[in-house]
Amino acid sequence: MNRAPWSLATRLTRLFAITTSLLVLIAMAVSAWFISRSTEQSLVSLLREEIDEMQIAYDTLGADSEVLGRAAAEFQRGHGTTPIAWRIWRADGASEWASFGEVLLFSRAKLSTAPSLLGEPQTLPDGLRGLVAEGKGGMLFGCLIDASGALGELRRFGLIGLVLVFATIAIIFGVCHVLVGRVSRNLRQVTESLRGIQTSGGSMQVDLRHAPLEIREIVVALQEMLFSVQGETERNRVFTASLAHELRSPIQNLMGETEVALMAQRDAPEYRRVLVSHLQELRDLADAVDNLVTICSQHKHGQDHSETRESFELGPEARLRLARESSYATARGIRLSQIFEGDTRIYGDREALLRAMRNLTANAIEWGAPDSQVDIHVRGEKGQVVVTVDDSGPGVPEELQERIFEAFFRGPKAKGRRVGYGLGLAIVRSAVDAQGGSIQVGRSPTGGARFTMVLPRNLLNSPGEDTPMPV
Repeated sequence: MNRAPWSLATRLTRLFAITTSLLVLIAMAVSAWFISRSTEQSLVSLLREEIDEMQIAYDTLGADSEVLGRAAAEFQRGHGTTPIAWRIWRADGASEWASFGEVLLFSRAKLSTAPSLLGEPQTLPDGLRGLVAEGKGGMLFGCLIDASGALGELRRFGLIGLVLVFATIAIIFGVCHVLVGRVSRNLRQVTESLRGIQTSGGSMQVDLRHAPLEIREIVVALQEMLFSVQGETERNRVFTASLAHELRSPIQNLMGETEVALMAQRDAPEYRRVLVSHLQELRDLADAVDNLVTICSQHKHGQDHSETRESFELGPEARLRLARESSYATARGIRLSQIFEGDTRIYGDREALLRAMRNLTANAIEWGAPDSQVDIHVRGEKGQVVVTVDDSGPGVPEELQERIFEAFFRGPKAKGRRVGYGLGLAIVRSAVDAQGGSIQVGRSPTGGARFTMVLPRNLLNSPGEDTPMPV
């Protein structure tokens, strides 16, 4: 069962407002309880204090009601507007000896005997608090306090606190609604901008002047991703159109040459020449398709070569795999020099590294002028194998030395040379990165370009040991 759609702004506003309101109410309730408890304790302390004072006055001043009355008046002045009444009972607790202060409090409390208040403070009707304690000679000393003033202040505090609680809740709700609403509007702007891009293209336009940092980071990340996707889409579009054009030309050449060859009876050498020409075209097509399959496979599955890694000798393997490039160089009138020295054992993706060497060699031959030379130097060093490929072509401009390794990037077209598919050097970079190595391009001593691959062996350092290291 599908749940009904809900609004993030509404839920966040409610959740924040309810949570904050509960916290404010709890804080208010705790404060009210604490103040009420403190007030009651103050009243009890006052009762005990006044009884103690009256007992001391009785003991020191004697059993003279007029003298004790003046002492009670003095006690009353010390406590301001809080009405206080004292009463002394004889030992039986039923017969009154004397009363002092606001004696009407005893009438309001309807209290005539002492035992009901003896020992513990009591809460009486009409906001009164009372206590009776036993003194010397068995006399009972009682005290009543009119606490209605203090209790009234407590009620006013509670009422004001309650008003403040509701006002605080309203303010919190309003502020939360404004803040969450602003975030929600920013998110809606992002959504509308993305929808606009889907329908009409273009760039992402969102007003971030008042947006929070988190929304800014989301928008920046989306803009970067969009820019990357648009760039990749444009490169794929250009590549697809170029690839269709480049594949169509050799296919049409093959078809044209074949049709011409079949128009008349020819001798065997002529047919052989046609077949040799066809074979070269087919090899170029096969290389283009292989590179395309390789680059598509890397984009689909990532660059994890762990399942295809193995130990092998790069030098001897390269000598065998470069036989085709050697024939191609001979056909173009280019001398291909191959030098292998040192220990070239390595642990890595055999096919990826050898294809990288083939692509570098084919690239050097393609750019080399007739009657020039391409030098391949594979040198084993401590912990690594260094591969250097030199040609005598025009070299690589400094501003393009990083871009030439991007997939689908096609540099400027040289005279008499067909522009490639923009995949060969990208596959080289991918293979080198997977090995954990590096590749650089610079100026060759022969005047052309020099490509240098540094490939870690990824083998244990023991002499003669070819166990792979963890990578």
